[in-house]
Amino acid sequence: MRFYIISSAQLVSDHRAEVKGLSSIKDNISSWLTMILCGSLAIPAFILVFANIHLDPILSAFILGLGIVGGAFLISWAAEAAQKDVSASFAIAILALIAILPEYVIEAVLAWDAGQSYVESMGLGQVISYDYVTDEMERVAANVTGANRLLIGVGWSAVILIYWVKRRTALNLRNTMGLELIMLTIATATTFIIFFMGQVHLLVGFGLIGLYLVYLWLSSTKETEEPELMGPSLAIGNQKKMTRRVLVLALFAYAALVIIIAAEPFVHSLVESGKGLGIDEFILIQWVAPLASESPEIIIAVLFSLRANPVAGLTTLISAEVNQLTLLVGSMVGIFSLSAGELLSFQLNNMQSIEFLLTAAVSLLALLLVLPRIIGWKAGSILLVLFIAHLPFTDASHRLLFTYAYLAIAAICGFYYLYQRTISSRSQT
Repeated sequence: MRFYIISSAQLVSDHRAEVKGLSSIKDNISSWLTMILCGSLAIPAFILVFANIHLDPILSAFILGLGIVGGAFLISWAAEAAQKDVSASFAIAILALIAILPEYVIEAVLAWDAGQSYVESMGLGQVISYDYVTDEMERVAANVTGANRLLIGVGWSAVILIYWVKRRTALNLRNTMGLELIMLTIATATTFIIFFMGQVHLLVGFGLIGLYLVYLWLSSTKETEEPELMGPSLAIGNQKKMTRRVLVLALFAYAALVIIIAAEPFVHSLVESGKGLGIDEFILIQWVAPLASESPEIIIAVLFSLRANPVAGLTTLISAEVNQLTLLVGSMVGIFSLSAGELLSFQLNNMQSIEFLLTAAVSLLALLLVLPRIIGWKAGSILLVLFIAHLPFTDASHRLLFTYAYLAIAAICGFYYLYQRTISSRSQT
């Protein structure tokens, strides 16, 4: 009788293991099929670009946008799986770098055009001082500052608010993002300096590029931790080390290829669609084009948040912000100089100087809101509401008023944070 009971228990255990194994196989097959599906979303975009097919701008934007979305999914899964071999900070830094490629493509085109316009103006005798600014140079500054503010106002707030809606609790970031926040603090301080200088000096540009390289190096030296994987990222992570690394690199490379190929025509299609709808060119350059080019990293961050990994989502966006305030601004000066054929600082007029000041103020407020590491819905709402409120006001004096508003709220948040720290330290003693 005892033998029968033991055998029955063993049979039940074996049956459960078999069911679990079949379920695991089904999940594994589903994960691979999902990755193949996301990868195939780029095929129509490839055909559209390489066959030089001209469709309605709205339809073209939809097809190319689907390819970028598919690439964003692949990047998010590859970055999660990569955390088995490298630190999470380094994996997310690389993820942010790849996801932000569309913005680099747009900024490179604008910066090159700006350099050419500067040379043409010199040839026509229009450049009468070293601080002369062409219309094309204004567009470069408008695009880079708009991209940074959009990433915070839309991206950061989306991750924070989505998490709160799902969990009805504050986002806990204790013991995370130390390196990212330090780098963002330095980058934000440098952006304030750019405003006071009235230019992105050549040395400042090189310094910002160097700062980003230091950030990458420091993130690569952090220890690896065993990540909690699910779905496609789990299917990749369960492979043997060499197979897993090849798959991660292949997914990163393929997604980067998709983004690079689809980004520029996607933005052009979006801009053409905007013009057809009568949208002002300034809004197209500062908001519509960045909205398109920033979509990969925002989509990736939202995906992380929806998959119960909001820390990775917000870290991705903070890393992207560090990327844009350092490498993007620095490379803007380099491409401008290369196009002009000589080493030049990138001059700013009054309007663009204020744009950089406003961007620095937005970054400072965002930094102070996440500094306590416990981030509730109010922080996300503040970032989103202020961003939406300032959009209709394009005059320099109005932008300056919003800058003061951001700085005032940042000061309140800073004093409140210091007060809380003081109360906490007193209670512990």
